[in-house]
Amino acid sequence: MTANIIPTILTVMERKDQLTLIHLSKVQQFINLMIPGLTKKNIISETDIPDLWTSAILHDVGKIFISDYLLKAEKTLSQKEMEILREHPVRGYNFLKSLNLPNKILNAIKYHHERWDGKTIGKYPGYPEGLKGFNIPLYARIIQVADAFDAMISYRYYKRQKTVLEALKEIKDLSGTQFDPYISQIFVEALTKYKAADKQRVG
Repeated sequence: MTANIIPTILTVMERKDQLTLIHLSKVQQFINLMIPGLTKKNIISETDIPDLWTSAILHDVGKIFISDYLLKAEKTLSQKEMEILREHPVRGYNFLKSLNLPNKILNAIKYHHERWDGKTIGKYPGYPEGLKGFNIPLYARIIQVADAFDAMISYRYYKRQKTVLEALKEIKDLSGTQFDPYISQIFVEALTKYKAADKQRVG
């Protein structure tokens, strides 16, 4: 797959649901903040960065194949509707597999909703396969933290929008259960450092 097809995919996504495209961009930005910590601790190398960026910007591409009714519903979804919505990682994987993307990117997209503890029940279950710990591909574990953080701080009609500090606390509280403890620590450190620097710039 050549790089020039990615803008085409993003254009399709924007027409489908502009909020999803904004979310993808924000997740990519959060991961960008994590990169110094990830490379310093040898979790990724410099050569990983392009594929990690691509994984981040495409991680919800499967939502192209989810109905507008579910993506833009102004009510709490039923269990059956949630199951359909949770098909988006596999749908995205299958779509991009046909375009010959590298396996690292494909697996990031397919598994970015798995949980570190492998739990597959409850309010935030891991899916689609219930992978656990280091069996979850690295890029997927990185994206999962940034993805969840943006969901926490973004406005949604069905939940209270968390502050950055509240969301960071939740990431810390869920470290080792929902999130990879090593990556979640790097994420919290990176966002805390960025927030402090941003406050100094404003001041």
